[in-house]
Amino acid sequence: MRQRRAVSRMLCQVCGADTLEQDPERQLFVLKDVGRPVGEGELTTAAPVCPPCALIAVEHCPHLRKHVAAWVERPLPWGVAGIPYDRHTLLPVPGDDLTKVAYDDPALRWIVATRQVLSLNGCTAVFKDSGYLLPSGVVDPQRPLPREAVTR
Repeated sequence: MRQRRAVSRMLCQVCGADTLEQDPERQLFVLKDVGRPVGEGELTTAAPVCPPCALIAVEHCPHLRKHVAAWVERPLPWGVAGIPYDRHTLLPVPGDDLTKVAYDDPALRWIVATRQVLSLNGCTAVFKDSGYLLPSGVVDPQRPLPREAVTR
């Protein structure tokens, strides 16, 4: 319930503050590093973080020890992540990971949703070697990023 509330209301996943009040134009997302920057249309179950809490998140969350960050202009509801059930046996489909399903997918009716999924649009990826980051790769919101430090 906490994840769905934070994602649907754009609340900081650490302190619960309204990230839209802090910056209505963009929110900071810190995600587990999968070997590339956050890309346009990236799907995530992560809620945004407010810049002061980003450092806390990367220092205390084991999943974020290796992380990527991006400013996102339009985090849009995309679907849900949950446990899929077989429509014929009504038993859970075997698997270790939650399945992501779009709201307009007919398979949605066979998912027991546990998380809301966002599509990240208007992404400005932040690179750790840009010199515009605080310790642990957190973005300094007071300093504008140079063109070479961002991707669109």
